[in-house]
Amino acid sequence: MRKGKGDNHEFKFRIVIAEDHTILREGLRALLSSNPDFEVVGEAQDGREAIRCVEKLKPNLILTDLSMAKMNGMDAIREIRRRAPETKILVLTVHKTEEYILATLKAGADGYLLKDSTHGELLAAVRHVLSGKHYISPGISDKVLGGYLEGRKTLKTRTSWKP
Repeated sequence: MRKGKGDNHEFKFRIVIAEDHTILREGLRALLSSNPDFEVVGEAQDGREAIRCVEKLKPNLILTDLSMAKMNGMDAIREIRRRAPETKILVLTVHKTEEYILATLKAGADGYLLKDSTHGELLAAVRHVLSGKHYISPGISDKVLGGYLEGRKTLKTRTSWKP
């Protein structure tokens, strides 16, 4: 673990979990809390509660679902990004379509992880996002990259640009 500036206290990354299913929230808390670098400081069961947690607790990262009651994850991401731009946002979801992935990243998410991921992949994604990088589950990254490249090919053929 990293040490805090000028003291002997160990630094832990502060995490909020936003997930509407209690058993999943509890499981995620247990998995993340088992890592000495992470501290789960709050939980939310909907998007509105997630925003309140982020404002009050000032976490380094929020791990959020997209499908939640009262306010969905996509709207919560936009609002969290507006109110707490320094907080990293990692989405954990079942949605695999390119439209969801791109819309989520455009809304301000730093990472996109599928719920069928392993514990190891969850930890890797959290660390990757906390280090300031973007993360997309390997199982869907080819789909996103393929769509992006296909879009570029289409765009290039319609323009008069020449190398």
